[in-house]
Amino acid sequence: MAAVLASNPPQPLSKTSFPLSSPSSPRLPSHLRRSQRRPHPALHSTPPADWPLEQRLEESLAVLDLMDAQSITPDPALLSALLNACADARNLRLGRLVHDRAARAGLQTHPAVANGLLRLYSRCGLLGAARRLFDEMPERNVATWTTAIAMYLHAGFPHDAIQLYCSMTAAAANTGVRPNAFTYTIALNSCASIGDVELGIKIHEEIKKGGCEMDEFVIVALIDMYAKCGRVDRAREVFDKAQIKTVEACTAMIEGYNRNGKAKEAMDVIRRTLQNGRRDGGVASRLGFATMIRPCVAEMALRQGQEIHAHIIKMGHQPGWKTLGALVELYERCDKMNIAYRVFDNMGAKDLCLWSRMMVGFVRNGLCEEALKLYLRMACLDIRMDTFVVFQAIKACVGVLGLEEGKQMHGRVIKLGHLLEGSVIGGLAELYSECGEKEEAYKLLNQNNILHR
Repeated sequence: MAAVLASNPPQPLSKTSFPLSSPSSPRLPSHLRRSQRRPHPALHSTPPADWPLEQRLEESLAVLDLMDAQSITPDPALLSALLNACADARNLRLGRLVHDRAARAGLQTHPAVANGLLRLYSRCGLLGAARRLFDEMPERNVATWTTAIAMYLHAGFPHDAIQLYCSMTAAAANTGVRPNAFTYTIALNSCASIGDVELGIKIHEEIKKGGCEMDEFVIVALIDMYAKCGRVDRAREVFDKAQIKTVEACTAMIEGYNRNGKAKEAMDVIRRTLQNGRRDGGVASRLGFATMIRPCVAEMALRQGQEIHAHIIKMGHQPGWKTLGALVELYERCDKMNIAYRVFDNMGAKDLCLWSRMMVGFVRNGLCEEALKLYLRMACLDIRMDTFVVFQAIKACVGVLGLEEGKQMHGRVIKLGHLLEGSVIGGLAELYSECGEKEEAYKLLNQNNILHR
């Protein structure tokens, strides 16, 4: 029965003229009766593949009605599958209908059904209803506890999640229900959220006793927890002990070093990851390249950044916006403006920060004409500029003594109004002075003094 939801929903039943619940018609016509050996074909028919999930759920509820009419008790697994589907779709309306069917069948306290209800209400943001349901459950298994703990963490209440985790471990001696790898992962994520390293260490000891220390999800959670709590040395110990360095573990370790200002150590992990990637083509090809490039930017490590860039090209990857932006920043900071511009020019979307960075790089390297071309391109694309970009463009005008270009910028600044600030006025005054228009420079400086009185 649980297959009703799995992929193919049932075809709509043919219309019948009899009332299904009429007392005068206690039994369905023979062609609709459920055989002891073969379920009704409507439950196993192949419907259109493009049915939306809500329609599938509606038809599944129709099947429950059909079962109810034939006095067939629904299977808990079917109700659980329906509730989980409603939870995934965050469809509270249909989920409540399933809840009603489960209550009528007396199955709402069945562990699988109760867990499905808990997940439904937590996914739909009804934390109060979910907690009442949890408190009233006569039997709770590890999935129940884990779902409830995760509910609080995902809703932004990590303290409540930790409190519930502690309640679970305190009751374990009587209930026999102990945390599993998923429970530990949620608890560690909660500790990371509030920076509680002492509880994180205690949970780590419990993980060792429970034999979950080598679970890949637990490893990532431990690395993340220690790094976010400032214990990056402990995070590295966990990482080094991991028998398999998954992409998630590598990313967590690199991000942990980046967060704690240890770019060199992050680059060491990156270097090893790339070396392993050359042998097996595994982790490196799926690692977030933006994560790998950031420590290179921080250390201005051009060679290592070029190695990563070459790896991206060699493996035929299609890097995303963050990766390309990090490469632009790396090349700009290392004064490789030709390469920076090529990467920049090939990008689709560009934010103001990237335009500004290119402008700064051109001006710093004396490429003032290129900076002015970039400014003109921004103006043609009607990109909203800030005072920093305009100031850099004016500095480029000073570099080439471009008085006419500077006057055009001056007029644009006056027209826009909000850009007429101290740094821009000072830059324009310097331009006019360098180009021999001392009187105009004096007027601007006087205007700037009046603005700041």
